[in-house]
Amino acid sequence: MVAAMGDNGANVAADQLASADQLAGAGLRMLAGTIVDNAGVTRTKVIPVARLRQATESGVGLSPVFAVMCADDGITESASYGGPAGDMRLVPDLTAAVLVDAATGLGWAPLNQFDQELRPMEICSRQVLARVTDFAAAAGIGYRMSFETEFTLFRPDGQGGWTFAHEGPGYSLRALIDAEAFVAELLAAMEEAGLGTELLHPEYTPGQMEVSVAPAAPVAAADRLVLTRLLIARTARRHGLRASFAPVIVPGDVGNGCHLHFSAESDGVPLFGGGGGRCGMTAKGEHLVAGLVAAVGEMAGLLAPSALSFTRLVPGHWSGAYACWGVENREAAVRFIEGTVTSRPGSANCELKCMDHAANPYLAAAAVIATTQDGLQRALPLPDPVGEAPDSIPEAERQRRGIFRLPPDLGTALDSMEKSPLLRSALGEGLLGAFVAVHRYELAAFAGRPEQEVAAALRWRY
Repeated sequence: MVAAMGDNGANVAADQLASADQLAGAGLRMLAGTIVDNAGVTRTKVIPVARLRQATESGVGLSPVFAVMCADDGITESASYGGPAGDMRLVPDLTAAVLVDAATGLGWAPLNQFDQELRPMEICSRQVLARVTDFAAAAGIGYRMSFETEFTLFRPDGQGGWTFAHEGPGYSLRALIDAEAFVAELLAAMEEAGLGTELLHPEYTPGQMEVSVAPAAPVAAADRLVLTRLLIARTARRHGLRASFAPVIVPGDVGNGCHLHFSAESDGVPLFGGGGGRCGMTAKGEHLVAGLVAAVGEMAGLLAPSALSFTRLVPGHWSGAYACWGVENREAAVRFIEGTVTSRPGSANCELKCMDHAANPYLAAAAVIATTQDGLQRALPLPDPVGEAPDSIPEAERQRRGIFRLPPDLGTALDSMEKSPLLRSALGEGLLGAFVAVHRYELAAFAGRPEQEVAAALRWRY
């Protein structure tokens, strides 16, 4: 990786220009700059190296209508966005850039969205995350995050279609061998990109794989997810394969999640371990987790926003379909992983299970920070952990214990989002309105269609 994270603004910092020169000297010929839109689709502008310094100083153009672009490339509108007029400037953050392939000269960098006077756009999810992160830092709390990437690998079926690249069994050596060449090249590409790959393995269903990368500061963590998906998709293509990140491939199967792990610290002291509270949490750590548990129902439409998402978000799929927390409980929306004193000191963290790849990772991370900070500010008490599958608990008992099912469908989830003062404050009125408009459009577009047909329509979109 070229360098650590940096900041963009109206005045271009010297390190941005230095990074442009460094990339050009390393063989960059074209930079794929990316944003993740409200539909969860990664959009790109390719900048030739000869124009890289100019793009860093003044950006490249894109219509603000992309705030309401949908997964099927339809365009809707919100109170603030829609229609043909207007422009914004996309400025690459070259301090986060990577030369992906020296042979072809392809590089990648995240883009920040500005207006034509180079003021941050309210719809720029990357800058929203940076703002929320800075707010938490001002309150003395720092976050580290990592996204686990589940995906499904396909190979040609010889008849013009695609079939699974491995047939399992889940987590098996046999499945790994079926995809060995792909795995070897992917790990090499991720190492070259500096992603700090921690684990890669075949997953539960046919064709499914999962890869984990090292934790980083929130903006860098979301950037790493975008880059990881780029490297997976590109490596698959080089081997005659295709990778799908869709929440559901085959209706009824467990589908692909995008689990967000996070930890927090104050003055360098971890808040999820070494304390006197539950599972070794500090008092602040308990409040942070309590805030997330209290708000996860409101966040469901943000974390699982596809027309497919709620066919995955069901009990028994380890997708976290209930708003509760538990120690290593994979059926809880918030899974707490305890650190160990001897082998993994300081490793305690939380995993948000109910997220999938249709989510915008920058907004998901921003929501986690905002809700946990709300829990801290209000000193919310942490409810009792849930050690069993919530669906196995009688309904009356669940109500008594404050365990509730996440919204059962996308429409209900979007209603809950719109009513959330916390999300409205964290994301901003214009961004929240555009996000909801996009997913209400998709809800209507796919209404009444068989799940298999919806899965096929969205398989290659994320």
